[in-house]
Amino acid sequence: ASETAPLRARQSRVSQTFLVEQSRLAAQQSMFELVVLEDSAHLAPAEFGKPRVAAATDVILEKYANKVVPDVGLCIALFDILEVGESQLHQGSAHQHARIRFRLVIFRPFHGEILVGTILSCDQAGVRLSLGFFDEIYVPKELLIEDTSWSSEEELWVWNATDTDQLFFDLDNTARFRVAQVSFRRNAAAPPPASKKERLEPAMQITAAMDKEGLGLLTWWPADDEEEGGGEEGGEDG
Repeated sequence: ASETAPLRARQSRVSQTFLVEQSRLAAQQSMFELVVLEDSAHLAPAEFGKPRVAAATDVILEKYANKVVPDVGLCIALFDILEVGESQLHQGSAHQHARIRFRLVIFRPFHGEILVGTILSCDQAGVRLSLGFFDEIYVPKELLIEDTSWSSEEELWVWNATDTDQLFFDLDNTARFRVAQVSFRRNAAAPPPASKKERLEPAMQITAAMDKEGLGLLTWWPADDEEEGGGEEGGEDG
């Protein structure tokens, strides 16, 4: 449905207030952080000829890159190697063993952080989103904006913004959401599900919310300069 004047006024007012609050939150924290960890490296004989830091880097990347560290977050990158301890040989093993201190770039958004992702799917339980590098983001129906209902015909959630305006949570659209909780699978070494129909609980999951004005599809809350640009174009066409 075409947007009514009351809805446009509401959108403009909310957009301005929301952007100010979003800037304030972004200045406080970031969804990425540097984390110092320590681990053991087991260097195979084929690695003995490499510089120690280079060999340690290969081991850490193989173990951590693009993997979830339980109760820490998703490893995005190795930032640097801080220290490589003295190598030791253990009886019955040809490998060299050394302690390594290193820093990882970790993705773990803070509670209340505002992020922007793409809507992947909708079902009667809620909405799933993606950041491109992380897909385990779920908005349960209870955390959708008030006056949102399920459309069986479209198989989408729809926000009944006014008596005459229905705004759908269309797939592949960009949406703004708030981080409500970051959780980790209790048993990180859980075996795969016995049935293909069963879905293994993700190692890390974000429970998100789109329950306030300013959240939801970006097209619902155009910035003031976008609205002004649209008005100027309309004037030129006339």
